[in-house]
Amino acid sequence: MNMNKKYILSLLACAAFTACDMDLTPETSISTGESVQSVLDCQKYSNLIHGEWRGYIQGTYDMDALVQSGLITATADYGNTYGAFYRWDYTISDGAFSGCWADNYNYIANANVLLKGGQALLDANTLSDSERAQVSLYMGHAYFSRAFAYFELARHFCKNYEPATASSDYGVPLTLEYNPSSNASTYPGRSSLAETFKQITDDLAKAEKMVTTQGSVQSAYITIDVVKALKARVALEMEDYQTAISAATALINGGKYTLMSDALAYARMWRFDEGTEAIWQFFMNKNELGPNALGSSFCGVIDKLPRPSYLPTKTVLDLYDQKNDIRYDAYFVYDSIDAQSVEDFELTFCKKWPGNPELYDGKTNVTNKTKAFRISEMYLIAAEAYAMSGDAANASKMLNVLRTARIKGWTAQSYSGDALMKEIQDEYVRELFGEDPYLFNLKRWKKGLNRSKSEAQVESYLPALGTDLVKAANDPWWVWPIPKNEIDSNPQIKDQQNEGY
Repeated sequence: MNMNKKYILSLLACAAFTACDMDLTPETSISTGESVQSVLDCQKYSNLIHGEWRGYIQGTYDMDALVQSGLITATADYGNTYGAFYRWDYTISDGAFSGCWADNYNYIANANVLLKGGQALLDANTLSDSERAQVSLYMGHAYFSRAFAYFELARHFCKNYEPATASSDYGVPLTLEYNPSSNASTYPGRSSLAETFKQITDDLAKAEKMVTTQGSVQSAYITIDVVKALKARVALEMEDYQTAISAATALINGGKYTLMSDALAYARMWRFDEGTEAIWQFFMNKNELGPNALGSSFCGVIDKLPRPSYLPTKTVLDLYDQKNDIRYDAYFVYDSIDAQSVEDFELTFCKKWPGNPELYDGKTNVTNKTKAFRISEMYLIAAEAYAMSGDAANASKMLNVLRTARIKGWTAQSYSGDALMKEIQDEYVRELFGEDPYLFNLKRWKKGLNRSKSEAQVESYLPALGTDLVKAANDPWWVWPIPKNEIDSNPQIKDQQNEGY
């Protein structure tokens, strides 16, 4: 893997590591082999793991994927922000690819260090029972983090999971132990996609046993319920519909996380990070902020007015019952914008991440606490899994429960066949707009992209290039390329680049 050396010193923990060749230790850190010597060291690595995901989820890589999805159009003032992804004309040298790859392997390396050090502490038999339980918990966090990182790598850099071809399709290189080496002949090649997902599910199974923290609404920590939520998402991707149903409905039926139906309360969930729906919501304060890629792209303020780089399409806006759906007013607003290329004017832009006033640091005002998993996604996962299993009645039930909470006066409907899947797909847009990149849904559903200027709210406020775009469902560029620097530095994957690059 990449020969570059990347270290992160955080929370007095040891460095975070990305590459295989990291035989040099910076003066500001201690040797990795000495970094886990106590329960406190394990805790510091756990803190680092939580901080890593806070900085990653709903950040720039998610915006890269979102602008590819066709749900949004760029404005004439977008300044080419994420422009290569909007036009689908990126190259394998694009920093987004190397960044996403390196970040996730960083997280994997940190998890591996914690797992090895934690196991050594347990094997030494010098800890009290309570200390052993703590170390086991932190190791559970590491297993969860490693599973999440491999899942993110698979979603970005691998084909859609097909049970019939997963054993022959490329996965990603698997590294299960931090063992730095400058010998490129020892670097791993790409596993099969089946092997990659087996590693993910094996790690999640271990996390389920070792993470003992009970779930709670808006938990800032990895809990039993957070593990279960990821398990549901992974199982749906694998077409393991019974596992997806079991994991998702366990969270739904547990009654801990309840759907919100009051319009004011729902809007406050996005403005002030309140509510009853978040399964995992990251800790933030003015000194510890997460990414604001979504808020700044959709409603970042220039001077006194927002100047959006991207706008929801007319098709997206028309999906909502704009009078009765409480999501519409919580997510969107018709108001004046600061237009640079033309006179200021009014249009509808996204305000789903308006900026929590408590997090305003005097510099940025579009940051909210990231809600990595919400209970509403579990309803959608269950609905899709039921539908794909041929159980239209329960799939319709999941949709109706969600819509009853969101749409005033909703009357339950029964759906089946293609009409049922169309309703589920539309509901993903209505409910999760911008939260989890829609690109991955399109990959899973094998749907192509057909974006045109007619989708724009104001055709005269479009960039000169890129809006008219057609991508077939089998276009290889739905899968991101293995970064060039990885191909160049790892001889094992030099002939394992993704199709089309």
